[in-house]
Amino acid sequence: MLAATLRFLHRNGLRIGVVLGTFLLVGGFIFVQQMREALAEQDYQTQRAQVLTAQARATDLGLETAEYTDLQRQELTTSAQTAPAASAPFNEARIAFFNRLASDESQIKEQLQSRTDKLLSQTHDAAQVDIDKLTTNLQKAKQVGVDDQLLIDYAGLPSKAQIELANAATVRGYRSLSTELKAPLSKLALLIADQETTNQLISQYAAQAAAQDHGDVALARTNAAASLSAVRGDLQTARTFQMDVSIVETHVQKLSSQLSGAAVLTDLEQLNGALMVQDKVLQDAMNQNLPPKAITISLKEQVLRAYDHGKQVFWTYVTTGRPGLETDPGTFKVYTKNSPWTMHSPWPKGSPYWYPDSKVQMVMWFNGGDGIHDASWRSVYGPGTNLPHYDPTGEDVGTHGCVNVPYHNMVWLWNWTPMSTPVVVY
Repeated sequence: MLAATLRFLHRNGLRIGVVLGTFLLVGGFIFVQQMREALAEQDYQTQRAQVLTAQARATDLGLETAEYTDLQRQELTTSAQTAPAASAPFNEARIAFFNRLASDESQIKEQLQSRTDKLLSQTHDAAQVDIDKLTTNLQKAKQVGVDDQLLIDYAGLPSKAQIELANAATVRGYRSLSTELKAPLSKLALLIADQETTNQLISQYAAQAAAQDHGDVALARTNAAASLSAVRGDLQTARTFQMDVSIVETHVQKLSSQLSGAAVLTDLEQLNGALMVQDKVLQDAMNQNLPPKAITISLKEQVLRAYDHGKQVFWTYVTTGRPGLETDPGTFKVYTKNSPWTMHSPWPKGSPYWYPDSKVQMVMWFNGGDGIHDASWRSVYGPGTNLPHYDPTGEDVGTHGCVNVPYHNMVWLWNWTPMSTPVVVY
């Protein structure tokens, strides 16, 4: 048996060798193809993992989604592709597929890393520019003469911002710092622009003041005091209409303090010019913010004033509500006007507040049953007339809540006042 086997192998050895060699060669080729595919797929998965890591870094650094969403879409499109169906040794297409995907993922990763690093650098530099600008503008603000009180909030702000910049280290942090600096930078720019304009105007108004006082120190002081009184009056009006006049008020208080100690002619003229400028700034703001027409009623003074764009055009003494029936303070509007009108008492006879039917020529209603009207039964108006007082010909106590106005003044007010005119009682 053994001899027969040996004879068979001797006769067919070459053929058997060829067959075995072929099997080994094919098996080796299959193995190589399988390894190539495995390595290509592994490279793709590695590149994709690096892309996802780069996306996580972008998120952690605070990039907005819109800043890299295009690359996210590319990555999703790439990873959603399906490899062609094949097996070794006929898997060249699959190898090429994974190699292409790996290349695509690598490009996406490089673009995302580059974009992230660029934004990190840009936002850092932008924040540094803001800090440098803040420092420069603070110096400029002091040079042009912005009031120190208006710069208190800026004390130490550049140093604090520089420390925040050093500790930020992210796009989010740098942008947050720039956002924090936006408001103070804007306000500082306005303060500088306002002061530069003010300086120019002061020179112009000071020249006008010099032309008026003719070198007379006493007259210069009187004129400056008049300017101070004028701006204080406008401040009171603005406050009545609930305007924020804190900036102008700060300037005026400082100028008032300087005026009390000024003795040199040029100083008085400069202060007069500065006070006139502040009044102009205030009047411009009132023109922009106050209603075209408005009425105020001072309960303390018993005075009604009429304003056209913040400028007083009329005033009159009045009488308001008596104790127990005081005129309500607040902000109202003229909601209807009647002429003539007969007042009917809402209180019954026997009540201390009852009154007989009373005819008026003109009434402007502004708060429920309270109106502004003439009062033929009254001859005395002004301070104290809302309380018991002496009236030789008429009513000797305040109203039932309405605002009584002398007839001739009521005629002017009636003709001047349109519907919906604001009425501020204080």
